Amino acid sequence: MAEDPNATTAQDASSNFLSQCSPARPPILRSSLPDNRPFAPTINAAFQALLKYRQITCLLVDQQHCLLHICGDALGLLGEYGKDITSKNILDLLPASLKLPTSIVLNRAQTDGEAKCSGCAIVPPPNGQPYTVTIAASRDITSDTREVLTVLIERDDHKHLEASVDLQTTELIEVNNRLRAKVLEQQQTEQKLAHQAQALARSNADLEEFAYVVSHDLQEPLRAMTAFSQLLEQRYGQQLEASAQRYITHIVDGGTRMKAMIDGILELSRINNKQITHSPTSLEQALEIALENLELMRIENQATITHDALPTLYIHKNHIVQLLQNLIGNAIKFRGPDSPHVHITAEQQASGWLFSVHDNGIGIPQPQQKRIFKLFQRLHNQQEQEGYGIGLAICKKIVEHYQGNLWLESAPGEGSTFYFTLIVNTCQSES
Repeated sequence: MAEDPNATTAQDASSNFLSQCSPARPPILRSSLPDNRPFAPTINAAFQALLKYRQITCLLVDQQHCLLHICGDALGLLGEYGKDITSKNILDLLPASLKLPTSIVLNRAQTDGEAKCSGCAIVPPPNGQPYTVTIAASRDITSDTREVLTVLIERDDHKHLEASVDLQTTELIEVNNRLRAKVLEQQQTEQKLAHQAQALARSNADLEEFAYVVSHDLQEPLRAMTAFSQLLEQRYGQQLEASAQRYITHIVDGGTRMKAMIDGILELSRINNKQITHSPTSLEQALEIALENLELMRIENQATITHDALPTLYIHKNHIVQLLQNLIGNAIKFRGPDSPHVHITAEQQASGWLFSVHDNGIGIPQPQQKRIFKLFQRLHNQQEQEGYGIGLAICKKIVEHYQGNLWLESAPGEGSTFYFTLIVNTCQSES
């Protein structure tokens, strides 16, 4: 079988191309190439593998620029001509926009051994995107002493892609550094907040302890002042003028109010006592106790108390009794012209329970609705309604102890509805 001279030439072109792709390639002008025919399959496989990952058209031409062999046409520059195009001038085969730069590169390569031209534009077919290529050519002498030209036409996009990747990598590194700085700043902020929360918790604990101690210590001198004032009135009341007796009455009344206020402060300081244990408490039973404590007030005002089914919760019994007692007591105290009617509801929610206490009383103006939850804040003077502005403050403290909220909806003459939530885990409650 006769040997195909172009096979040897293509093999030599493969070897030449692989050598051109090395990082630092010297000018290529070889007088001869070694006989690599025994390694042709290996060389050709490596050559095709390299072409697979590079958008390159590789051609082998003679000195007259006639096509000897198509090593690879990944760009599809010669696809429209079919297979029988050997021996034709490649300047007639290439796109019109590449004919002139290719001719220049080939002529220079024949003179200087190699030549290169970058940024050569290719007009794509309809609906295609334009792109540029780099044309390179080198002169070589094959193993059978023929002089050939290897032509490489490579799309420039990969270079732009590499530059784009490098730019995006740099931007990602910068973004990553900024994110790390923000994360570090956030961690530092969280640490500061944690320290502040601990300091605030210690401060609150100290204040509660201080309030308890001071309130407790104030009881004794207050009792002494009230007791001796009453004793003075009993023993020397007939010898005193009317104005003096009135002064003693003011002293006793003031002492009584002061004692009620101190008791309220003591009650507030006890609510968050960590030694208090919570046990399953039936709110039905807690309501019964609250109503027993309010029995005289209910009878005097002919009040009606109704309620929906109430759950059993893990909560301190005294807390829920006092909460219900204060809200129901206020509803009866601030009654309207009709007999008081109070209705209590309970609704289970995803994170706890929502309760409401609705009445038909005199209602509360909108501007005053937040004020009533503050300690010692009253909407009526002592002559209009008895009280010291403590009950709702205690209710708010109890609700907040169970991570809940207390608020109301009301209008003058339309009654009031107090809402409060108690946060209890599902496993800690049962209907």
